[in-house]
Amino acid sequence: MSVVDTQQAMRARVRAKLAHQLQEEEPGLPWLSDTEPLAPAGVDSVQLISVVGQLEQELGVALPDDAVLESASISSLATALTRGERR
Repeated sequence: MSVVDTQQAMRARVRAKLAHQLQEEEPGLPWLSDTEPLAPAGVDSVQLISVVGQLEQELGVALPDDAVLESASISSLATALTRGERR
């Protein structure tokens, strides 16, 4: 699997988790671009931390707290999770 495929898969995974957290009917969140800031789109810090915590556990990675708060979009969050330190 290439880096591009890995990033694409991670973005899809982040989207699905966010959709579940936001109780959206469509898991792909078609209304939200990969680079759009999450806060203005309705994702608050508690929701973001919950989603990241679930993904960290599933992926066996740990992100520093500042990396989570700096992850202002699906794309940046996917990148941070891909680069996360393995537990």
